Amino acid sequence: MAGIAWVNGKILAADEPAIAPTDRGFMYGEGLFETMRAYLGKVFRQARHLDRLIRSATEIGLSPPSRDLLERGIAGSLAAGGMSNAIVRLTVTSGTGEVGSQTVVALVRPLKLPPPQHYSQGCRAASVAIGLAPGSALRRVKSLNYLDKLLATAAAEWAGADEALLVDRDARVVEAAMRNVFGVVGGRLVTPPVARGLLPGVTREAVLEVAARAGIPADERDVTLSELQAADECFLTSSIAEIIPVASVDGRAVGEGAPGEVTKRLTEAYRVLVADELGLESKRSG
Repeated sequence: MAGIAWVNGKILAADEPAIAPTDRGFMYGEGLFETMRAYLGKVFRQARHLDRLIRSATEIGLSPPSRDLLERGIAGSLAAGGMSNAIVRLTVTSGTGEVGSQTVVALVRPLKLPPPQHYSQGCRAASVAIGLAPGSALRRVKSLNYLDKLLATAAAEWAGADEALLVDRDARVVEAAMRNVFGVVGGRLVTPPVARGLLPGVTREAVLEVAARAGIPADERDVTLSELQAADECFLTSSIAEIIPVASVDGRAVGEGAPGEVTKRLTEAYRVLVADELGLESKRSG
């Protein structure tokens, strides 16, 4: 996928060499990233993403760059890329480990969404045992150490599914490999709590907000795999894909067909929220 990169203030083609072989992000995965979606050149909830990156950096002992530098990287890459609707990935590493060697990369690529049928008919999900211990900091931050998520996704695909649902040793659903998960049970929206060891998604937060505004009761609580399989509805959330309905979990159909009515309402409400916050004319920003 073509793109433009802002690397420590320099604009480069996305495939142009720019990172030192001794960069600790490349060698050890010592770094963080945020993936954001730009709508007509405007990033939705950019401040929330930067808040999470800075907070995560402190948690893993990585000196966070200044917010101003991060904002300049995003703005510079978007301007250079000239893409109206795009994926913006912000990556921060500790560089070579020497003082002042930190690496900051803002990569802008054309927007690529999941297949249309995932939205209109729902995706297939498969449960995969989570690999990291519950207390691991890597379960709460967007670390460059992403191999466990990639392996989970590969396992789900091997099982004939599109998405992996990470399940812990207590048979509690934590999150999807690269997305947060919601269910609708008895008319109530349910989603695993942050305390279960999941990444607190920016879109997850926004969905809970629009649910409250729409009068849809929501609970952040433990959700078992069997409960999710028997739920009336299920969907996944992420900044790029927004809301993706789930048609089946481990081969068992969820509800009476995806997307369900609550999922449809929340999808529309989410898009209205995006349009309102970014000052877009269209209420259907997908």
